[in-house]
Order: sequence, then C-alpha cells, then structure tokens
Amino acid sequence: MMKKVLSISILLFVFSILAACTDNDASNTKEEKDTNVEEQQVSDNKVEQDDAKENNKTKLGDLEVMIGGKVTVEEDRILIEGESNLLPGSKIMSSGQSSTFADADFIDSATVDDDGTFSFEFPGKSKNRKVTLKLSNSSDEIAEHYGEDLEKVTGPQVYRTDTHGEFDVKVDLQIDVTKQLPYSFDIEIPNWDEKPDDFGEPEVWMEAEVDNDHNYLYFSGRSNLMEGAQIGGNLRFADGGIEPFSHEYTRIKPDGSFELKVPYHSLRPGMYMPIAYEPDRNSWEDVVDIYGKEGENFEGDLVVKDGDKKEVVLNIPIDVPDFNPPEEVDLTFKEKEVKMQVPDDLLFDFDDNTLKKEAIETLDDIIQELEDLEADTPIHINGHTDNKGDSDYNLDLSEERAEAVWEYIQENGDIDTLNVHIEGFGETKPIASNDDSDGQERNRRVEIVINPQ
Repeated sequence: MMKKVLSISILLFVFSILAACTDNDASNTKEEKDTNVEEQQVSDNKVEQDDAKENNKTKLGDLEVMIGGKVTVEEDRILIEGESNLLPGSKIMSSGQSSTFADADFIDSATVDDDGTFSFEFPGKSKNRKVTLKLSNSSDEIAEHYGEDLEKVTGPQVYRTDTHGEFDVKVDLQIDVTKQLPYSFDIEIPNWDEKPDDFGEPEVWMEAEVDNDHNYLYFSGRSNLMEGAQIGGNLRFADGGIEPFSHEYTRIKPDGSFELKVPYHSLRPGMYMPIAYEPDRNSWEDVVDIYGKEGENFEGDLVVKDGDKKEVVLNIPIDVPDFNPPEEVDLTFKEKEVKMQVPDDLLFDFDDNTLKKEAIETLDDIIQELEDLEADTPIHINGHTDNKGDSDYNLDLSEERAEAVWEYIQENGDIDTLNVHIEGFGETKPIASNDDSDGQERNRRVEIVINPQ
C-alpha cells in the first residue's frame, strides 16, 4: 500500500514540473509575441513617418502654391522666417513701400531651401511699411515649372497683373511700428469668397463699412469691379475740402473685396470718404478693355461724369461725435473715447509751463464743449512731449503743462461735476515719428480725453 501511495506522489510531482515548464513556455511565447508586435508597430510607424516625409517632399513644387511663415518686428530688425511648398531653388524677391515712397532697404532676394523654408532680415524702421514678397520666374527651371508668366500657378496667393495673361504670386505684409515692440504675427493665407455673379460687368456696384481708431479709418467692402481695378480717394470735409495727407488707394482683390487704411489727424462732423474708380489711375490692360480708357463703358447709380470721363464713386459718411473744438485742435475718437489734441505751441512758449495769452481763446472754446457733458463723465488731461532732451525732465514738464491746462479750465468753466484725472507722460506715448520735425511737433501736445478707455 505504501509503494502505491509513493508512486502516485512521484507522478503528481512530475506532472507539476511538466505543468510549470509548459506555463513558462507559454509565458515566454506570449512575451515574444508582444515584443514582435511592438517591434512591428515601431516599424510600421517608421514607415508611416517616412511615407509622410516622402509625401511632404512631393508637395514641394505643387502648382497650388503656399507661402506662409512668421514675421517678427523688433527695435533694430524685421525678421521673416518663411515656409512654403515652392520648388527648392525658387527665388523670392522682396520690396518695401511707405505711404508714398519705395524703400531701398527692403529690396532683397531669398532662395527657397530643400525643405521649402526661406528667410529675410531687414533693418528696423521707425515708420510703417508694406513689405511685399514675390515669387520670381527669372530662372529657366522656374519658368518651365510654373510658366513663363506664372500662368500655371493656382491658389489664393495668385494675383492678376497689369498685363493680360501675366500673374504674380505674392504676399503683402503690413509692418506697424506704432505697436509695442517686439511683436510677431503669422503670414496669413487668404481665404477668398466666391466672386459676385456680375464680376467685371460695366454696371458697377460697391458697398463698404468703416471703423476707426485714433490714427486711421478702416474701410472694408465689396464690389463687382474686376480684380486689379484701383480705387480710393482723399478724406473730405462737409464742404468738399480735403483733409491733408488723409488718402489711400488699393486694388480690387480676386473675390471683389477691398480694404483701405486711411490715416487722419482730425475729424469733424459731416466728413466723408469718396471711394472712387478714376480712369486716370487705371492703366491695366484687362481693366481698360472692360471699362474704357475714359470709363465710357460704366453704367449704374454710382457713375459720375467728370468732363468727357466717367468715374464710379461711393461716398461713405463718417459718423463723428458731436464735438466741434477750435480748428487748430485735432479731434480723434475710438468708440466712445474722444480726444482733443491741443498742440503745445498754442498753449506754451518753448520749454515753459505757463499758459500764453493766445491760449485763452482756445481753452475757452474747449470749456464750452466740456460744459455740455453729463455729470460724472470721466475726463483725463494728459501732457506729452517729443523725445528731445532728458526723459525725466520731459516727464516733469508734461505733467506741469497738464496741470496748468486743468487749473485754467477749473477756474473758468462750470465743470465741477466731471470726474477729472491729470497725468504727464513725457515722451512715452508718441502719436507720430520723432525722426522728423513734423512728427515731433505732433507729439508735443496736451490731450483732453473724454470717456477714456
């Protein structure tokens, strides 16, 4: 009996060893399978990444072009770090334009690298600039690929030119040095709307809206004028007289839209902006073919005859707050915030903080405007200087001048119910460039701000 029990025990022991070995083999097999799966996933991911890279390479040189990237504006330089799907070796040409003149400092070229990137670096600027980047078709390879006149290229960055059948691939960048530096922005790729059904028809319509800040009027609109037609005008007073230096022109975009950024110094009730197509400003072949050398083909309610010529004019009224300060005082506004900018030479002698006799009439007219305000209206009286001289001295002088203006207004006006704050800013908040005498003159001022934001 003992032998039988012993035999059974031995058999059970052997079976347990065999079972353990089987479990270990299964576990090892599972680990090997898991390892193989992980290795296969890594291999598959690498293939997918390689395929993605290869697909990205094939996109370089596509006829539907894309030019993007980032622009950084600093005190001493403007840096453009570009990205594109342009054919490697393509040349991109740059140019710069102020409101009236071309800027040679922005004339340059860059070569597109193997990954589609390119870069430009320009000197920092004290004035606003429009920088334009254009694809050059000067090489045989590029001309063969994109067309001698870039006629093979498609995409939202392709524009008509002044010659029939020729096109530009370009990006326009606005450099605004009035912003706090440094700042950066992305190069945006346009997303055009559908063209109007009557795009290019001689019976023309236009529509536009206007917004503003203390320096510019911003007009945005649409028209059925054909792409490339030049429109714009000069800001005008109610009697038709022009506001000096307040003009801008632009061209109709591929979807019929347009934008105008018009600088201004002062606004008055009754002002308006004529947005006009003038034959003398339009010489593009396709535009002239449709509308005529003298606009003789134009039709519709916007047509205005000027001698033997026809123009198309849309007058946009400017909704100005009901203030009418002295003619020498600039009036600007943004939403409910209204500024009366009083030049310092109307108020003070050079380097002085005592009001001149001639200042009395100006301030008396301003007092009449302030006395009509509701009780508790917030008012800021701010002194400003140019950047000549010591900055601490300028700060003190600006505050002393703001105090002198406030003392006169308080003593001679019925404005006790207003909520008044006085401050000097010295040279820290210019409204124009300090690089020339005209800008310095505008920066020397006392601001009376109603409803400051």
